[in-house]
Amino acid sequence: MSIRKHWHLLFSSSMLILAAAAHGAQAQTSSPPPPPPPEQTSALKSVVITARHRVERAQSVPVSLTVVDANQIKTVGSSNLTKLQQLVPSLTVEAFNPRNTALNIRGLGSVPNLANDGLEGGVGTYVDGVLLARPAQDVFDLPDLQSIEVLRGPQGTLFGKNTVSGAVNITTRLPSFTPEADGSISYGTQNYVQLKASVSSAIGGSDKLAFRISIQGTQHDGYISNTTNNERYSNQNDKGIRAQILYNATPDLTIRVIYDYSHQHENCCVNLPIGEVTNYANGAPIPASKNLSSLDSRLGYIVPLQSAFNRKTDVDSPLYYDMETGGATVLADYNLSGYTISSISGFRYWNWYPHNDLDDTGLPALTASNTTDYQRQFSQELRLTSPIGKRVDYTGGLYFFYQSIDDQNLQSLGSAAGTLLSNTQPGTLTNAIYTDATNGFSQVNNGVYDTRSFAAYGQATFHITPKLDLTAGVRETYEVKTADFNEGQEGGAALSSLPLAYQASVTAIRNSFSPVMHYGVGTDNALPAGLVTFSYKVTPDILTYATYSHGAKSAGINLVASATTPKVVAPETIDNYEIGIKTTLFNGKLILDGDAFWDEDSNYQGTVVGTNGNAPFTYIASVPKVRSRGIEIDSRAQPTDKLSLFFSGVYDDAYNESYTHGVCPIELSNTTAGYCNLTGRPVAGNSKWVGSFGGEYDEPLPEIRGRHVVAYIGGNVILKTGFYSGADDSKYEWVPGYGIGNVNFGIKSADGRWDLSGWIHNVTNSQYYLYRGAVATAAFPTYNLIYAQVGDPITGGITLSGKF
Repeated sequence: MSIRKHWHLLFSSSMLILAAAAHGAQAQTSSPPPPPPPEQTSALKSVVITARHRVERAQSVPVSLTVVDANQIKTVGSSNLTKLQQLVPSLTVEAFNPRNTALNIRGLGSVPNLANDGLEGGVGTYVDGVLLARPAQDVFDLPDLQSIEVLRGPQGTLFGKNTVSGAVNITTRLPSFTPEADGSISYGTQNYVQLKASVSSAIGGSDKLAFRISIQGTQHDGYISNTTNNERYSNQNDKGIRAQILYNATPDLTIRVIYDYSHQHENCCVNLPIGEVTNYANGAPIPASKNLSSLDSRLGYIVPLQSAFNRKTDVDSPLYYDMETGGATVLADYNLSGYTISSISGFRYWNWYPHNDLDDTGLPALTASNTTDYQRQFSQELRLTSPIGKRVDYTGGLYFFYQSIDDQNLQSLGSAAGTLLSNTQPGTLTNAIYTDATNGFSQVNNGVYDTRSFAAYGQATFHITPKLDLTAGVRETYEVKTADFNEGQEGGAALSSLPLAYQASVTAIRNSFSPVMHYGVGTDNALPAGLVTFSYKVTPDILTYATYSHGAKSAGINLVASATTPKVVAPETIDNYEIGIKTTLFNGKLILDGDAFWDEDSNYQGTVVGTNGNAPFTYIASVPKVRSRGIEIDSRAQPTDKLSLFFSGVYDDAYNESYTHGVCPIELSNTTAGYCNLTGRPVAGNSKWVGSFGGEYDEPLPEIRGRHVVAYIGGNVILKTGFYSGADDSKYEWVPGYGIGNVNFGIKSADGRWDLSGWIHNVTNSQYYLYRGAVATAAFPTYNLIYAQVGDPITGGITLSGKF
């Protein structure tokens, strides 16, 4: 059964189940009397978190973090992480497509828009305690979202793997023993349609078993049009289901089983050509052999350079991807005389099926550049958590993680490749040889990665006095990685069909694009992590703290057909120094938190673009020293019963402290040294200044059918300064700063039973880039082309939601 048929069957049956269950839940709770209006208070609600694997008030935990709930996520129009950065300035999420997703906190994590299966991210995303090992799994809408905690700085003690820069801790809603159902339907511009539905109840009237089933689907038309075939790109078509069972086996034993599946299809992703690099930085012209306009004119084609905000392309090969993610989680908690023994078991998978036109033009040059991925992972954690209220609170545990990735890469050449690579006119012998060698020819390679990780950890808080605490933790991880690489060739004209005189030339051309090879590589690392924190309560509402933490990320593995690229890239380590304050002021009407941080990152791992003969490829490289330092502010306010406000801001100076042998940007790629000193240059993807603010105003209205009704208007704005979108800091990769505003408004019942809202995203229709770039070595197939990706235009719509 195909993916799509499998999904439609699952989705349709789930809808029937939800409708029936919702009807049953409504029947059991029909016609309740209207509740009284909620008690009005201008104090902020206390926010609880699980950042230290126990339920605590956010204001009492000496950790730099931001908490975002489901209602705040709704204002930016997404239940995944791609738009969360509009509410959390220290977090950046860059996603050219799901596989090429980069999460950064405080400017550190991974280089935007370039993926490599041998490299792990520096920001770990956890859903109900289970790591999502690949960044692609972060960009799917999550049903049943309860809250998201963004933890800044190394979190290696308690969260461990892939958290040298921070962690995103996502919590979903529990099943309910009281029958309930809720749902929403949205419609907007570009034929935007979104459906969410959830139902929960006890099973068979039991007081021990309860379930929750949730579904979600989102689709909209694309924003980018193809002028040659009328295709639309940057559309969306997501569907997902999540099912849970909660079993309260005894008063001391709770078991929760979760299953989820999601499928995503999108016509995506395209770079939009906006210009050409005609001269190097010293004024010397780029040779004609690397001048795309000159080469293309020989084929009767000129690249249609225009503003990226026209949102038009003429690519001649299909652009799309299909993605499946899913898995099962089993959570068990046992209370033993106040001590909690927890088991967290997680199995997850990710399947990625893309088709890309990598020359970004209407030329049949590089007609396909596809990396198909099959990823599987299993994790098991056993944890012991002490009760609170004693002189020492502690948490300790054991952790095991296994991951396998099988990637299959295909790069196919078209009829224009011979002219571009040979730099000759059609009709010449050289052009004919190159065309015979390349037309229909493909580079094929297969990389298989295997990771096994073992860890033991412990963290304790010693209450020295009622006001002074000392928290210390340590984690030791031992990780083993192995990989296997095969590269071969397929397609193209058979050698036996070509004249004997130039069969050797054809073979040499093909080998320069795709050398046949096989090798294996392995590495193992001991990766210590830890922290020491002193916290002091100046008053019950003012907490100060100082932290030193150390994190480590395992080695990267390069599987590439290059003799000069290192196969193993050293582990990355980070030392974080931080002071902070958390305050609750004016009788709970204002929460104002701030911190100052200084991070020293050694062997910062990132991805860069290179060429091997005539073939472009991405590979992992290390920056010897990176420094990130700055100040962060988080605040929430409730000035009146009707008005709530928030503000978050960050100043982050992240730069290469030492990087003398960096990859040169395109304007310096004619240097005789072959490398460039990028010491002192900014880290890619990081804006020095980012601020986000917003709020909501509520106004009671006259009752409707005996129910209290509230009108509201709210929104948020994010402002950020410019940044470089590539690791080599080319001037052609500079993304100017921008601002985005979102507005939502509507009426709702005071008891939350229904809500009718309107929303406008990017309300000022801001024209902003997500990415700008030019291939560093002016290489085939785009040579000196400058291209860009742009953000979504203004969109709007309405949403009707209800609870039963």
